[in-house]
Amino acid sequence: MTITLNHKSQTIEALSTLRDLLTQLSISDKGIAIAQNNCVISRVCWDTTQIQENDTITIIQATQGG
Repeated sequence: MTITLNHKSQTIEALSTLRDLLTQLSISDKGIAIAQNNCVISRVCWDTTQIQENDTITIIQATQGG
């Protein structure tokens, strides 16, 4: 299925959860936040939150600066 991930079109496996998406993209879950269709999803819900065709997913990585 096709989604928009961080403003770019991305094809992923159908019936994926947010946790599955991180695994498919080899993204560590450390220091990140995920929004689905402009709604931040709590980390405890990543395993059960299904991704639908044409969803917009934003993954934000915390960085340290000085």
